[in-house]
Amino acid sequence: MDLISAAQSGDKRATLIALRDKLAETIQNCDSGRDMASNSKRLMEVMAELETLPDPNKPQRVSKHDKLKQKHENR
Repeated sequence: MDLISAAQSGDKRATLIALRDKLAETIQNCDSGRDMASNSKRLMEVMAELETLPDPNKPQRVSKHDKLKQKHENR
């Protein structure tokens, strides 16, 4: 999905992925050290934010504590 379509969809995860890919492409083709530095910083921020969002394609791990808590709440 391109960046504009992702942003228009309202899907935050898809938008961050598209932004990550666009930033990586921009960095790869960059000739300016100043632009490379600022884009690299932004890329790291986007990647950090992506890590905080759940990935719908990966099963979510549930801790023993959370399983017991949910079991107790269901009683």
